[in-house]
Amino acid sequence: MQSSTAAHWGARLSDGARIEVESGTHRAWRLEAGQRAPLWDGVHRLEDGSVVIVRDGVAVPTEPMLRAWESPPPRQEETDERTLGPCSALIERVCGADGRCGETEPCRLARELLQIGRETLPAELKQPLSPSVGSQCSEALGNPFFIPCR
Repeated sequence: MQSSTAAHWGARLSDGARIEVESGTHRAWRLEAGQRAPLWDGVHRLEDGSVVIVRDGVAVPTEPMLRAWESPPPRQEETDERTLGPCSALIERVCGADGRCGETEPCRLARELLQIGRETLPAELKQPLSPSVGSQCSEALGNPFFIPCR
């Protein structure tokens, strides 16, 4: 039984590009160099030697796909902590655990960084957050502008 909230299934093709198959529609996509395009009909070999068959733009489900679609999605707080941990730490530091410094400019900017991070979470939550947002939050933790809330 599939859930509409199940994660998309993804793998690496033998040529190094990624394949993504949507959980609800089984539409197959090729992801390469920041581009997402429909995967053409045919047999596609994966990096591990297995194959994916695409007919009319739809992947024939394989056992790994079915397992991925049946597993519950990760809890949001686990996802946020793993991918946005440095941003959450920055907010706690500059806004205060109780939010008492919530009106300061450093707090506003830290919250903006966190929001950008949440908006750019990848479709596959297994992958880490874009290094630029996570590293910006880590860098901000050592920046004197982002003074700790007192």
